[in-house]
Amino acid sequence: MRPLLLWRIPEIGARALREGRRRSRSLERHAEALFLEAAQALLRGSDRLAHRVDSEEFVAYLGVRGRSEKSRRVALPVDLRGALERIAARLHARLDLPVEVGWTYVAPAELARDPQAALQEALQRGDRERERVAFLSAVGHELRTPLSSIRGYIETLLDAPHDAPTARRFLEIAQSEALRMARLVDGVLEFSLLDCSALHLADACCDLAAVARRAVRSLEPAITHAGARLDLRGATRIDIALDEDAAMHVVLNVIQNALVHGSHAGAIVVSLGRCRPFARLRIDDDGPGIPPELRKRIFQRGVRIGVGDRPGFGLGLAIVESIVARVGGEVRVGDAPLGGARFEILLPLQAEKGGAES
Repeated sequence: MRPLLLWRIPEIGARALREGRRRSRSLERHAEALFLEAAQALLRGSDRLAHRVDSEEFVAYLGVRGRSEKSRRVALPVDLRGALERIAARLHARLDLPVEVGWTYVAPAELARDPQAALQEALQRGDRERERVAFLSAVGHELRTPLSSIRGYIETLLDAPHDAPTARRFLEIAQSEALRMARLVDGVLEFSLLDCSALHLADACCDLAAVARRAVRSLEPAITHAGARLDLRGATRIDIALDEDAAMHVVLNVIQNALVHGSHAGAIVVSLGRCRPFARLRIDDDGPGIPPELRKRIFQRGVRIGVGDRPGFGLGLAIVESIVARVGGEVRVGDAPLGGARFEILLPLQAEKGGAES
Protein backbone atom coordinates (compact mmCIF):
# COMPACT_ATOMS: atom_id res chain seq x y z
CA MET A 1 0.00 0.00 0.00
CA ARG A 2 1.30 3.42 -0.94
CA PRO A 3 0.07 6.91 -0.10
CA LEU A 4 -2.03 8.78 -2.64
CA LEU A 5 -2.35 12.54 -2.09
CA LEU A 6 -5.00 14.65 -3.76
CA TRP A 7 -5.53 18.40 -4.19
CA ARG A 8 -8.79 19.74 -5.58
CA ILE A 9 -9.48 23.30 -6.81
CA PRO A 10 -13.29 23.55 -7.08
CA GLU A 11 -13.14 26.88 -8.93
CA ILE A 12 -11.89 25.10 -12.06
CA GLY A 13 -15.12 23.13 -12.40
CA ALA A 14 -17.25 26.09 -11.32
CA ARG A 15 -15.67 28.34 -13.94
CA ALA A 16 -16.24 25.69 -16.63
CA LEU A 17 -19.94 25.69 -15.78
CA ARG A 18 -20.18 29.48 -15.70
CA GLU A 19 -17.99 30.44 -18.64
CA GLY A 20 -17.26 27.26 -20.61
CA ARG A 21 -14.30 24.91 -20.85
CA ARG A 22 -12.15 27.29 -22.87
CA ARG A 23 -12.17 29.90 -20.11
CA SER A 24 -11.58 27.32 -17.37
CA ARG A 25 -8.63 25.77 -19.21
CA SER A 26 -6.53 28.88 -18.68
CA LEU A 27 -6.98 28.58 -14.91
CA GLU A 28 -6.43 24.83 -15.07
CA ARG A 29 -3.10 25.16 -16.94
CA HIS A 30 -1.92 27.84 -14.52
CA ALA A 31 -2.88 25.67 -11.53
CA GLU A 32 -1.15 22.64 -13.09
CA ALA A 33 2.10 24.57 -13.54
CA LEU A 34 1.98 25.79 -9.94
CA PHE A 35 1.16 22.29 -8.68
CA LEU A 36 4.10 20.74 -10.50
CA GLU A 37 6.43 23.46 -9.23
CA ALA A 38 5.31 23.01 -5.61
CA ALA A 39 5.20 19.21 -5.70
CA GLN A 40 8.60 18.84 -7.35
CA ALA A 41 10.12 21.14 -4.73
CA LEU A 42 8.62 19.23 -1.76
CA LEU A 43 8.27 15.62 -2.92
CA ARG A 44 10.81 13.12 -4.24
CA GLY A 45 11.73 12.45 -7.82
CA SER A 46 10.35 8.92 -7.60
CA ASP A 47 6.88 10.16 -6.69
CA ARG A 48 4.40 10.16 -9.55
CA LEU A 49 2.43 13.37 -10.26
CA ALA A 50 -0.74 13.30 -12.32
CA HIS A 51 -3.45 15.61 -13.63
CA ARG A 52 -6.17 14.74 -16.13
CA VAL A 53 -7.13 17.41 -18.66
CA ASP A 54 -10.45 19.13 -17.87
CA SER A 55 -10.18 18.07 -14.25
CA GLU A 56 -10.00 20.06 -11.02
CA GLU A 57 -8.00 17.32 -9.25
CA PHE A 58 -4.20 17.01 -8.93
CA VAL A 59 -2.62 13.81 -7.62
CA ALA A 60 0.68 12.58 -6.19
CA TYR A 61 1.30 8.83 -5.78
CA LEU A 62 4.24 8.37 -3.45
CA GLY A 63 6.75 5.80 -4.59
CA VAL A 64 8.93 5.88 -1.48
CA ARG A 65 7.42 4.59 1.72
CA GLY A 66 9.37 6.35 4.41
CA ARG A 67 11.12 9.61 5.08
CA SER A 68 14.35 8.44 3.47
CA GLU A 69 15.23 6.44 0.38
CA LYS A 70 16.40 3.51 2.55
CA SER A 71 13.37 3.40 4.82
CA ARG A 72 10.70 0.73 4.30
CA ARG A 73 8.28 2.24 6.82
CA VAL A 74 4.97 3.39 5.35
CA ALA A 75 4.62 7.17 5.57
CA LEU A 76 2.54 8.18 8.58
CA PRO A 77 -0.61 10.31 8.28
CA VAL A 78 1.21 13.21 9.95
CA ASP A 79 3.80 13.12 7.16
CA LEU A 80 1.10 13.03 4.50
CA ARG A 81 -0.89 15.89 6.02
CA GLY A 82 2.25 17.98 6.24
CA ALA A 83 2.99 17.53 2.52
CA LEU A 84 -0.67 18.09 1.62
CA GLU A 85 -0.95 21.32 3.58
CA ARG A 86 2.36 22.78 2.40
CA ILE A 87 1.51 22.27 -1.26
CA ALA A 88 -2.07 23.45 -0.71
CA ALA A 89 -0.75 26.59 0.99
CA ARG A 90 1.47 27.37 -2.00
CA LEU A 91 -1.41 26.87 -4.43
CA HIS A 92 -3.74 29.02 -2.35
CA ALA A 93 -1.15 31.80 -2.01
CA ARG A 94 -0.51 31.94 -5.77
CA LEU A 95 -4.09 31.42 -6.99
CA ASP A 96 -6.02 33.05 -4.13
CA LEU A 97 -8.58 30.23 -4.45
CA PRO A 98 -9.77 27.54 -2.01
CA VAL A 99 -7.88 24.25 -2.20
CA GLU A 100 -9.37 21.04 -0.80
CA VAL A 101 -7.11 18.13 0.13
CA GLY A 102 -7.48 14.40 0.74
CA TRP A 103 -5.37 11.28 1.02
CA THR A 104 -5.56 7.51 1.26
CA TYR A 105 -3.44 4.36 0.99
CA VAL A 106 -3.88 2.27 -2.15
CA ALA A 107 -2.00 -0.64 -3.73
CA PRO A 108 -0.64 -0.14 -7.26
CA ALA A 109 -2.88 -2.92 -8.63
CA GLU A 110 -6.00 -1.36 -7.08
CA LEU A 111 -5.06 2.07 -8.39
CA ALA A 112 -4.59 0.68 -11.90
CA ARG A 113 -7.88 -1.22 -11.75
CA ASP A 114 -10.10 1.59 -10.42
CA PRO A 115 -8.34 4.98 -10.09
CA GLN A 116 -11.63 6.85 -9.62
CA ALA A 117 -12.47 4.82 -6.51
CA ALA A 118 -9.10 5.70 -4.99
CA LEU A 119 -9.63 9.40 -5.69
CA GLN A 120 -13.13 9.25 -4.20
CA GLU A 121 -11.79 7.59 -1.05
CA ALA A 122 -9.14 10.32 -0.72
CA LEU A 123 -11.77 13.05 -1.09
CA GLN A 124 -14.08 11.41 1.44
CA ARG A 125 -11.26 11.06 3.96
CA GLY A 126 -10.40 14.73 3.50
CA ASP A 127 -14.05 15.72 4.02
CA ARG A 128 -14.26 13.66 7.21
CA GLU A 129 -11.11 15.23 8.61
CA ARG A 130 -12.34 18.76 7.83
CA GLU A 131 -15.63 18.00 9.60
CA ARG A 132 -13.78 16.70 12.66
CA VAL A 133 -11.55 19.77 12.80
CA ALA A 134 -14.57 22.09 12.51
CA PHE A 135 -16.41 20.14 15.19
CA LEU A 136 -13.50 20.14 17.63
CA SER A 137 -12.92 23.85 17.02
CA ALA A 138 -16.54 24.56 17.83
CA VAL A 139 -16.44 22.48 21.00
CA GLY A 140 -13.23 24.19 22.10
CA HIS A 141 -14.83 27.57 21.45
CA GLU A 142 -17.84 26.68 23.61
CA LEU A 143 -15.76 25.22 26.45
CA ARG A 144 -13.82 28.48 26.77
CA THR A 145 -16.94 30.37 27.88
CA PRO A 146 -17.77 28.47 31.10
CA LEU A 147 -14.08 27.97 31.80
CA SER A 148 -13.43 31.72 31.61
CA SER A 149 -16.37 32.39 33.90
CA ILE A 150 -15.19 29.84 36.48
CA ARG A 151 -11.67 31.23 36.37
CA GLY A 152 -12.93 34.82 36.69
CA TYR A 153 -14.97 34.14 39.82
CA ILE A 154 -12.23 32.09 41.48
CA GLU A 155 -9.64 34.81 40.77
CA THR A 156 -12.04 37.41 42.18
CA LEU A 157 -12.35 35.41 45.40
CA LEU A 158 -8.58 35.00 45.64
CA ASP A 159 -7.72 38.63 44.90
CA ALA A 160 -9.65 40.19 47.76
CA PRO A 161 -11.69 39.12 50.81
CA HIS A 162 -15.48 39.06 50.42
CA ASP A 163 -18.31 38.66 52.89
CA ALA A 164 -19.79 35.18 53.20
CA PRO A 165 -22.98 35.79 51.13
CA THR A 166 -20.99 37.30 48.23
CA ALA A 167 -18.41 34.52 48.32
CA ARG A 168 -21.18 31.91 48.32
CA ARG A 169 -22.92 33.58 45.36
CA PHE A 170 -19.66 33.59 43.38
CA LEU A 171 -19.07 29.92 44.17
CA GLU A 172 -22.62 28.99 43.19
CA ILE A 173 -22.18 30.68 39.79
CA ALA A 174 -18.84 28.94 39.29
CA GLN A 175 -20.46 25.61 40.21
CA SER A 176 -23.31 26.24 37.77
CA GLU A 177 -20.84 26.93 34.96
CA ALA A 178 -18.83 23.81 35.87
CA LEU A 179 -21.99 21.72 35.63
CA ARG A 180 -22.84 23.29 32.27
CA MET A 181 -19.35 22.51 31.00
CA ALA A 182 -19.75 18.91 32.18
CA ARG A 183 -23.04 18.62 30.29
CA LEU A 184 -21.37 19.95 27.16
CA VAL A 185 -18.55 17.41 27.46
CA ASP A 186 -21.00 14.55 28.17
CA GLY A 187 -23.13 15.45 25.18
CA VAL A 188 -20.36 16.35 22.78
CA LEU A 189 -21.19 13.57 20.31
CA GLU A 190 -24.94 14.07 20.56
CA PHE A 191 -25.00 17.85 20.31
CA SER A 192 -22.48 18.83 17.66
CA LEU A 193 -23.01 22.61 17.96
CA LEU A 194 -22.38 23.43 14.33
CA ASP A 195 -24.66 20.73 12.95
CA CYS A 196 -27.11 20.59 15.86
CA SER A 197 -28.81 17.66 14.15
CA ALA A 198 -29.43 15.96 17.49
CA LEU A 199 -31.29 18.83 19.16
CA HIS A 200 -34.36 17.40 20.91
CA LEU A 201 -37.05 19.86 19.87
CA ALA A 202 -40.29 18.02 20.58
CA ASP A 203 -40.54 18.88 24.30
CA ALA A 204 -37.73 21.43 24.59
CA CYS A 205 -38.60 24.45 26.69
CA CYS A 206 -36.87 27.04 28.86
CA ASP A 207 -37.39 30.54 30.21
CA LEU A 208 -35.37 32.88 27.97
CA ALA A 209 -35.45 35.66 30.57
CA ALA A 210 -33.98 33.35 33.24
CA VAL A 211 -31.32 32.19 30.78
CA ALA A 212 -30.42 35.82 29.99
CA ARG A 213 -30.10 36.68 33.68
CA ARG A 214 -27.89 33.65 34.28
CA ALA A 215 -25.75 34.51 31.25
CA VAL A 216 -25.21 38.05 32.53
CA ARG A 217 -24.23 36.72 35.97
CA SER A 218 -21.75 34.28 34.48
CA LEU A 219 -20.17 37.08 32.42
CA GLU A 220 -19.85 39.54 35.32
CA PRO A 221 -16.05 39.12 35.58
CA ALA A 222 -15.63 39.75 31.84
CA ILE A 223 -18.00 42.74 31.97
CA THR A 224 -16.07 44.20 34.91
CA HIS A 225 -12.73 43.59 33.20
CA ALA A 226 -13.96 45.39 30.07
CA GLY A 227 -15.31 48.28 32.15
CA ALA A 228 -18.61 47.87 30.31
CA ARG A 229 -22.11 48.78 31.49
CA LEU A 230 -24.74 46.13 30.71
CA ASP A 231 -28.45 46.82 31.07
CA LEU A 232 -30.94 43.91 30.94
CA ARG A 233 -34.45 45.04 30.10
CA GLY A 234 -37.85 43.61 29.23
CA ALA A 235 -40.04 40.67 30.14
CA THR A 236 -39.35 38.74 33.33
CA ARG A 237 -40.47 35.41 31.85
CA ILE A 238 -40.62 34.17 28.25
CA ASP A 239 -40.95 30.44 27.60
CA ILE A 240 -39.34 29.36 24.33
CA ALA A 241 -39.18 26.07 22.41
CA LEU A 242 -35.47 25.48 22.95
CA ASP A 243 -33.59 23.64 25.69
CA GLU A 244 -31.73 25.64 28.30
CA ASP A 245 -28.18 24.70 27.32
CA ALA A 246 -28.74 25.58 23.65
CA ALA A 247 -30.39 28.88 24.63
CA MET A 248 -27.42 29.63 26.89
CA HIS A 249 -25.04 29.08 23.95
CA VAL A 250 -26.99 31.62 21.90
CA VAL A 251 -27.25 34.31 24.58
CA LEU A 252 -23.65 33.99 25.80
CA ASN A 253 -22.14 34.10 22.32
CA VAL A 254 -23.98 37.24 21.25
CA ILE A 255 -23.31 39.11 24.52
CA GLN A 256 -19.65 38.12 24.36
CA ASN A 257 -19.53 39.40 20.78
CA ALA A 258 -20.84 42.76 22.01
CA LEU A 259 -18.21 42.82 24.78
CA VAL A 260 -15.38 42.11 22.35
CA HIS A 261 -16.47 44.44 19.55
CA GLY A 262 -18.16 47.21 21.52
CA SER A 263 -16.41 50.36 22.66
CA HIS A 264 -13.93 50.19 25.52
CA ALA A 265 -15.84 50.81 28.77
CA GLY A 266 -18.93 51.09 26.59
CA ALA A 267 -22.60 50.30 26.98
CA ILE A 268 -24.51 47.13 26.10
CA VAL A 269 -28.29 46.82 26.25
CA VAL A 270 -29.96 43.39 26.29
CA SER A 271 -33.72 43.56 25.85
CA LEU A 272 -36.38 40.85 25.82
CA GLY A 273 -39.83 40.95 24.30
CA ARG A 274 -42.38 39.14 22.14
CA CYS A 275 -43.16 39.37 18.46
CA ARG A 276 -45.61 36.47 18.21
CA PRO A 277 -45.09 33.66 17.42
CA PHE A 278 -41.52 34.48 18.48
CA ALA A 279 -39.65 35.65 21.52
CA ARG A 280 -37.33 38.54 20.62
CA LEU A 281 -33.85 38.99 22.07
CA ARG A 282 -31.95 42.16 21.16
CA ILE A 283 -28.34 42.96 21.99
CA ASP A 284 -27.18 46.51 21.21
CA ASP A 285 -23.65 47.85 21.61
CA ASP A 286 -21.93 51.19 21.00
CA GLY A 287 -18.98 49.89 19.00
CA PRO A 288 -18.08 50.57 15.35
CA GLY A 289 -20.97 48.46 14.05
CA ILE A 290 -20.91 46.02 11.12
CA PRO A 291 -21.00 47.34 7.53
CA PRO A 292 -24.06 46.07 5.59
CA GLU A 293 -21.93 44.26 3.01
CA LEU A 294 -20.34 42.11 5.76
CA ARG A 295 -23.46 41.18 7.72
CA LYS A 296 -24.08 37.89 5.97
CA ARG A 297 -20.46 36.78 6.01
CA ILE A 298 -20.08 36.97 9.80
CA PHE A 299 -22.24 33.84 10.14
CA GLN A 300 -20.12 31.71 7.83
CA ARG A 301 -18.33 28.87 9.56
CA GLY A 302 -14.72 29.75 10.34
CA VAL A 303 -14.83 33.17 8.65
CA ARG A 304 -13.05 35.92 10.57
CA ILE A 305 -13.76 39.49 9.57
CA GLY A 306 -12.02 42.42 11.24
CA VAL A 307 -13.99 45.56 12.08
CA GLY A 308 -11.65 48.51 12.47
CA ASP A 309 -8.77 47.47 14.71
CA ARG A 310 -10.84 44.89 16.57
CA PRO A 311 -10.08 41.16 16.37
CA GLY A 312 -12.07 39.13 13.87
CA PHE A 313 -15.20 37.07 14.40
CA GLY A 314 -14.73 33.41 15.30
CA LEU A 315 -17.07 30.43 15.34
CA GLY A 316 -19.48 31.88 17.89
CA LEU A 317 -21.87 33.50 15.44
CA ALA A 318 -21.89 30.45 13.16
CA ILE A 319 -22.96 28.39 16.17
CA VAL A 320 -25.67 30.92 17.05
CA GLU A 321 -27.18 30.90 13.56
CA SER A 322 -27.06 27.11 13.36
CA ILE A 323 -28.91 26.63 16.65
CA VAL A 324 -31.50 29.31 15.87
CA ALA A 325 -32.15 27.99 12.37
CA ARG A 326 -32.71 24.46 13.69
CA VAL A 327 -35.70 25.63 15.75
CA GLY A 328 -37.17 27.76 12.98
CA GLY A 329 -35.94 31.08 14.31
CA GLU A 330 -33.96 33.90 12.72
CA VAL A 331 -30.94 36.08 13.45
CA ARG A 332 -30.92 39.64 12.15
CA VAL A 333 -28.08 42.16 12.18
CA GLY A 334 -28.55 45.91 11.92
CA ASP A 335 -27.64 49.26 13.40
CA ALA A 336 -28.13 49.85 17.12
CA PRO A 337 -29.57 53.07 18.57
CA LEU A 338 -26.34 53.24 20.61
CA GLY A 339 -24.38 53.64 17.38
CA GLY A 340 -22.93 50.13 17.12
CA ALA A 341 -24.33 46.76 16.05
CA ARG A 342 -27.74 45.32 16.88
CA PHE A 343 -28.28 41.56 16.93
CA GLU A 344 -31.94 40.60 16.97
CA ILE A 345 -32.71 36.93 17.59
CA LEU A 346 -36.19 35.48 17.10
CA LEU A 347 -36.92 32.16 18.84
CA PRO A 348 -40.27 30.34 18.73
CA LEU A 349 -42.44 30.73 21.80
CA GLN A 350 -43.40 27.61 23.68
CA ALA A 351 -47.16 26.98 23.65
CA GLU A 352 -48.62 28.08 26.97
CA LYS A 353 -49.37 25.19 29.29
CA GLY A 354 -51.64 26.02 32.20
CA GLY A 355 -50.66 29.61 32.74
CA ALA A 356 -49.98 32.99 31.16
CA GLU A 357 -46.52 34.41 30.65
CA SER A 358 -45.50 37.35 32.81
